[in-house]
Amino acid sequence: MSGFSGSKYCWMNGEVIETEKALVSAMEPIYYGIFEGIRAYVEDDILGEGDLNIFRWKAHVDRLFRSAAVTALDIAYSKDELLEGTRASIKANDFKKTTYIQPRVWPKAGAMRKRALGTDFHVVIPTSFYDTDLRKEVLSKERRFMVSSWRRIASDALPPQVKAWGNYANSGLARREALRLGFDDAILLDNRGFVSEATGACLMTVHEGRVVTPPVTASILPSITRDAFIKFISEDLGIPVDVRDIARVELYASDEAFLCGTGAEVQPITSVDDIKLGETYPGPLTMEIAKYYSEILAGNVSKRRDWLTPV
Repeated sequence: MSGFSGSKYCWMNGEVIETEKALVSAMEPIYYGIFEGIRAYVEDDILGEGDLNIFRWKAHVDRLFRSAAVTALDIAYSKDELLEGTRASIKANDFKKTTYIQPRVWPKAGAMRKRALGTDFHVVIPTSFYDTDLRKEVLSKERRFMVSSWRRIASDALPPQVKAWGNYANSGLARREALRLGFDDAILLDNRGFVSEATGACLMTVHEGRVVTPPVTASILPSITRDAFIKFISEDLGIPVDVRDIARVELYASDEAFLCGTGAEVQPITSVDDIKLGETYPGPLTMEIAKYYSEILAGNVSKRRDWLTPV
C-alpha cells in the first residue's frame, strides 16, 4: 500500500487493519483491477482542519460498480458497506485535513480462470492525507504541455470509460514521453485525431467566453469532477459549456485551458507544444471556476450541499 503517506490503517475485505499488514500474493493479477479516486474536504475552509465531507461519494461508487460490471469483477459489499468502510478508514487514521480515498478491487490468484464471484476479489480502501492545490500560488504555477505521439486507447481495444489500472499504462507512456522531452505533462488525441484528455485528468478549454470539453466518445474517462464542472459552470456561473469534439488546431487557439479531476482539481495550462494560450495566465474564467469549486468543496454553496457526504 505504498504512496499513501500517513496512512496507518486501511479497510480491507470487511475490516480495518494496519496498512503494513495489507499484504497479498505477488501472483495476484492486480493489473486486472479497478479503482476510484475520491477526496474528502474540510468543512467551511478546505485549507483548514476539521470535519470532513466526501465529494460526490454516490457518483464515484456508482462508477466503481459500473467498472466492475464491464470488467466482470464482482464486489461482495454493498455501496453502503463501502461508505462505512471508507469512514472507518478515515477515522482510524484520525484524518482532519483534505483526504484522498482510493477504493480498489482486484482478483485473487486464480480468480480469472473460473467464474469468480464475491470473495474471489479483494476490496481495499486506503486513505491518506492529500493537500489541496486550490491555492493561488499553486494555480499560478507555469505548466507546459505537449500533444503526445501516443494516441488514447480506443473503446474497442480497452474501455477508457472504465477506471481500470490497465488503462493507465497508456497514460504512463504519454507522461514519460512528456517528461523526457522537458514538458510537465501531455495531452492525448483519440484514434480519430481529436483532443481526448491529459494523462490523469480531463481537459477543458475556453473559446470566446465559452467552456468547451471533449465528449465521452473521444475516449475519455467519464469524470465525476468533469460532470460537476459542466453542471455548475453553466447553471451557477452562467458560463456556456459546449461538449463537443475539439480539433488539435482549436486547442492551440484556446484563450484558456485547464485540467479538472479528483487529483488535479483545477490545473491551468500555460502552453501546448510551446504555443502560449491566451494573454493572461492563469485565465480569468479558470480562476473564477477554481474559486467557486473551492467554495462548493467547503460546503459554502447551499445548492451543491447534496454533493457532500459527511464522514
